[in-house]
Amino acid sequence: MKTASRSSKLFVSAVAALLVLALGASAALGVTSTEQTRESYVAAVEPICKSNTKTSERLLGGVKKLVKEDKLKVAAGKVSSAVTSGNATVKKLKQVPQPVADAPKLKKWLGYLETEQKLLTELSKALKSENKPEVQQLTVKLTQNGNLANNTVLAFEFKYCLIPTSQFS
Repeated sequence: MKTASRSSKLFVSAVAALLVLALGASAALGVTSTEQTRESYVAAVEPICKSNTKTSERLLGGVKKLVKEDKLKVAAGKVSSAVTSGNATVKKLKQVPQPVADAPKLKKWLGYLETEQKLLTELSKALKSENKPEVQQLTVKLTQNGNLANNTVLAFEFKYCLIPTSQFS
């Protein structure tokens, strides 16, 4: 009887582990839906992006000025806070079901958004260490990546889900 109980516990544990893996894989790959249209996708993600845009504007306000005034460590803290918010936003965007026909394009776009967050993390570190040449190099990379992301989803006619690349130059 103990053996049956132990094997049923192992089975339940294995099923739970497989379920967690399946859920993680669907989030990593992007969730697709045959019922989702491009228009309904835009309607679902724009409020997420709008909220993030407002938060980013608040958190990143004055960063350019701080950099110009050589207050790089203060700027680093603001960028770091924006990264935390941005990572949460990308996670939410990945959970929105995507139209099947647009899934490859949206996967590429989400990849650019993830790259943006990594570059912002690097920028925060460069600011904190007061490494101006690296800060300049990263702002160029951020602008390039933002342009690639925006170009990928031009057909979606996003208002808030575009990266405002002017914030980096």
